[in-house]
Amino acid sequence: MKGKTVLQMLSAADSFSLLNALFGITSITALFYNNIWLSFSLILLAVLADGMDGWVARRYGGNLPIIDEFADMISFVAAPYAMISYFYSPLILPFCYFYVLAAIVHLINYHMHRNNYFIGITTPAAAIIVTSMTVLHANLLLEIIAVTISSALMITPLKYPRIEGIAKIISPIIILLAIILGKNYAFFTFLLLISTIIYAIAGPFYARYHGEMM
Repeated sequence: MKGKTVLQMLSAADSFSLLNALFGITSITALFYNNIWLSFSLILLAVLADGMDGWVARRYGGNLPIIDEFADMISFVAAPYAMISYFYSPLILPFCYFYVLAAIVHLINYHMHRNNYFIGITTPAAAIIVTSMTVLHANLLLEIIAVTISSALMITPLKYPRIEGIAKIISPIIILLAIILGKNYAFFTFLLLISTIIYAIAGPFYARYHGEMM
């Protein structure tokens, strides 16, 4: 690797990380055009790109895993912050700041301690929870609770399993249904929200049961 530029070191997995970042920054741009649904959909596309990045990296390897954390900062930290700040009253801003700081700590911790599990809930899962509630027009108090709990879960020592098996097939399908049909049929966005909340609650128990804590 010595002597090579970053461009020369980019792998297939890294290209999905860059795509993730592009979705994230375009999600923020969509808010300038008052299109909150497009902003939400682009965050979900970033989640899919992030999943592909991880799958390709585990299967074929990746040269620059740090790109993933930079992309996640845009798509699952800055973009949700922008969406929530855009939609709700300024009273929510202190809780959004907590979300940003917790996500930064989580991503640094992930970069320093890469395992076959996650320490704290992942930033994509946290982003899905807080932005789904936003497009479902949750009231301010419910959104504050969601942002606070999601932020706390990102910095807890709880260990979350990677999405594997049948869940690895079902999760992208639910995300795609939410992107394609969620604007007209809120059920699919609600389904995505509930399935992610189930992961947030049950994930640590699943990890413990399957010995991920060892």
